Order: sequence, then C-alpha cells, then structure tokens
Amino acid sequence: MNFHSRAIIHLNNLHHNYQKISSFVGRNTKIIPVIKADAYGHGITRIAKELSIYENIAYLGIAHIKEGVMLRKKGIKKPILAMSCVDSFDMETILKADITPVVHSLELLERIKDYAKTNGIKIDIHLKFDTGMARLGIREEEVESALSICRKNKGNINVIGLMSHFSDSESDLDWTKRQLERFKKVIKLFGDGGIEPEFTHIANTGAILSLKDSHLNCVRPGLGLYGYLPEEKFKNTIDLKPVLEIQSQLINIHMLRKGEGISYGRTFKAKRDMRVGVVAFGYADGLFRALSNRLKCIINDRMVSSIGTICMDMFMCDLTGIQANVSDDVIILGKSENNSITAYELAEQANTIPYEILTNIGKSIRVKRVYRSQ
Repeated sequence: MNFHSRAIIHLNNLHHNYQKISSFVGRNTKIIPVIKADAYGHGITRIAKELSIYENIAYLGIAHIKEGVMLRKKGIKKPILAMSCVDSFDMETILKADITPVVHSLELLERIKDYAKTNGIKIDIHLKFDTGMARLGIREEEVESALSICRKNKGNINVIGLMSHFSDSESDLDWTKRQLERFKKVIKLFGDGGIEPEFTHIANTGAILSLKDSHLNCVRPGLGLYGYLPEEKFKNTIDLKPVLEIQSQLINIHMLRKGEGISYGRTFKAKRDMRVGVVAFGYADGLFRALSNRLKCIINDRMVSSIGTICMDMFMCDLTGIQANVSDDVIILGKSENNSITAYELAEQANTIPYEILTNIGKSIRVKRVYRSQ
C-alpha cells in the first residue's frame, strides 16, 4: 500500500520525557504513565513496550478493559490499572488478564465484593474518590460507607490504592489545593481505619508541575509523556520534547486564477493569480475541518498557508513564491530546520486543546505509523 502520509513517533523523545518527569518527582515516587486512548494517538502497544523498561513504574494506566486485554496478548507484563470503564460484569476478564480495576462507586464496590465472596477469592482494587471533578468517584458522604465495606471484607477485597482526579490543576491552584486536602482526609480516614494502601495518587501532568505536595507516593503523567504541557506557562518548568510528527505529501500543483474560488463552499477566493498545492491529508485523517483557512504547514522549510475548506482526504495550500514539486513532503505537525508547528498551535487555531489534537490526528488507516529511535 502506498502511504502518502506518515505519523512519525520519536521514541528517543518519549524516553527523554519519561526520564525528565521521573527526575522531577524524585526516586521515591512511583509513576503510572497514562497510555489510554491508544497512548494519546502514539500507539499503545509500542509505547507500553518502550516504557516497560522502567522499574519505577507502578502500573500502566488505561481506561478500557479491552486496552489491557490487548496489551496482555501483545506480551506486556507490567501491572495494568484500568481507571475508568470498569464493571463487575468484566471481572472474569479482568482477573484472567491480571488487570487491577479502579472502583469508582459504592454499587461497584458491593458487586465486586459479592463476586469475590462467591468465588472464594481476594481481589486487588484501587478506590477512586470524587474530590471535585464530579465525574467518577465515591462521593464525600459515601467515604465512611466505603471504608466500612472494605474493613468488613478484607478477606475478599484488598485495597491496594486510593486515587482521585484534579479538575483544574493547570489553572486554578487554590481549587487544586482544596481537592488535595479533601483527598488527604480520605487517606487519613482509611489509615485510621486500618487500611493503608501501597499507592495513593491524584497528580496529573499539571499537578506534577504546579503542586509538589500532590505527588504523594505516585503520579499519573499523561500529556507530558508525549511532550506537551496542559498550559504553555509551564514550559520553563521542565524540558519536554514532542513525540509525534505528522507528514504528508503534495499530490498535485495547479494555478488558481484571480477571482476563482476553491474547495467546498468556495470559502476562499483568490485575490490574485496563485499557485496551489494539494496535500493528501484531510479530516478523515484527523485534521479538524475547523482549521479551514487557518492551518499552516511546512514545505521545504517554508511556512505555507492553507486555503479553502479542508476536505475529507485533502487540503489545499498557497504555493505562490514557494519552490515545491509534486511528492514533496509536507509537515503538518512537527518541525523543519527553521520552522515548527506544535499541537498547541493547532489546538488554538481549532479552538480546542492539545489532548484532542494528539488523540485524533493521524489515526486513519491511510496514515502509516513509523517509529524512530534516533
């Protein structure tokens, strides 16, 4: 198959980022690298294999049970923590794949307890508490009930971890501190009740950088692993390098005459004669249509503007005054010698966040994923 487009994963940058984060939190803090959502678009299996060399990893963090099952089938041996979409009906699959579930409600805790009792087994779990995200988690008024269930069923439930999740760690430090204090009260309550889990964790990338007190004994970096920060204001805090690069090719070059429109809806009309390039990358490849007439790309180390509405398979750009030929490479995300395009910039232009850019761009089967170690 002839691939015009490539998602290039720079593994040396991945290792650089992991080591920087590990050094930042210190040797006594374990790490749960978050590799859900296909490792933020970087390829979950390969990223898991690369990160498995590190001894300070407590778990590999996933969302769906299916992600964990796939990793086991691919030979990944590291402990796996399923952080979101867990149900007691999945317990047979969870146990067979040796996945540790995160329990986020009293109802789920009761069902897992009943399953363990019925089968005469003891199940390791992490308990998740809602300290302000208001999404998943045992609520403040339910904490004592959760503790009671765990204390009465120690023969069937082993609480190996307590966790929560920050809602605004990158921008509201006061609120983040309030969430942390709520979580610490939960930890103390469980400790006073005779349950002292091995792992306590709440810090995402933003909190890792903004609130050292939140590191506890384990952290969960996600976006930072892949070279980005939730806010650019943190860029002087830690040296991270983008892991993902997206390249495509020019597949056609033609003239657009003054007054002519281009692409669907003719949202761009030429004010002069123009030389136009057509790039083999569109919204089916994860390039948001909202970037139409805003997107920049790099061709032969020159910054080039897109023109017209982004199509399913292609977008067009202004090559006037640019030395370029059919089959020349086009950088959509990444850098050349003198220019660069980051997920921050694409996110700003599309009115979204870097997470959404990374988890969408380049996911089409028409985009070949290439892993590079140098």
